[in-house]
Amino acid sequence: MEQQGIGADYRKLLPIFGGAIRTAPLVFPLCEGSPYYGLFAGAQQSALQSSLESVAIKENAEWSVSGYLENRATILRNYPQMVAEERFYHLGIDIGAPCGTKLYAPLDCEAAASGYEEGEGNYGGFTVLKCNPLYMLFGHLDPGKLPPVGAKLKKGEGFAQLGNMEQNGGWYYHTHLQILTQMAFDEGWAGKGYCKESELAEIDRYCPDPLALL
Repeated sequence: MEQQGIGADYRKLLPIFGGAIRTAPLVFPLCEGSPYYGLFAGAQQSALQSSLESVAIKENAEWSVSGYLENRATILRNYPQMVAEERFYHLGIDIGAPCGTKLYAPLDCEAAASGYEEGEGNYGGFTVLKCNPLYMLFGHLDPGKLPPVGAKLKKGEGFAQLGNMEQNGGWYYHTHLQILTQMAFDEGWAGKGYCKESELAEIDRYCPDPLALL
C-alpha cells in the first residue's frame, strides 16, 4: 500500500502537532514509482532534506507524509542491517516537519519505552506510548526530549520533538509512527521499522496501518 490516496485521512495525524498545523500534507512516497524518485534515489539524507523542503515550498505544504508498506529497497540499499535481512517494507508512516517540531500525544497513554538506538539508518531517539490496547512507536526524535518510562500522558500533552540528523539515525527530519499490537511489542517488533516480503501476509497481527486505527 502506498498512501498516495490519503485523502481526508490525514486529519487523523493532525493531533500529533497539537493544533499547530491544520493543512493537508505533501504526500512524498519513498518507493519506486514515486513521482519524486529522482530526488531520493542515491541521494544523501541531507540532499533529500533539501529536495523535500523545496517541493514543500512549491506545493505550499507545512508537512509531509510517506506511507505504510512502501517498498523502500532503493533508499535502504546503503544500510546493511536492512539489506542482510531483506527488510524493505515500511511498517509505519513517516511524518516530515521542521527539525525541533514538538509532538503531542494523540490519545491518553503511558510511555512504555524510551531510548536511543545508535547507528546510521536506525531510530536515534525513540519512544513507545501504550494507548490501550495498542502501542504507538515514534522514532527519529531528539533523545534529550523523551518522556521517562512510566510517564502518563493526557491527550494533547507534549512528549517529544523531532531530532536533527546527529540525533535521529542520520535521516531527514521526520518521525516514524508505527502501531504495535501487544504481541508485536512482546516479541520485539518495536526494533523493526521494516519487514520482509514473507512477513506481509500476517503483518496486521503485528503492525497494522496507523491510519486505519487512529
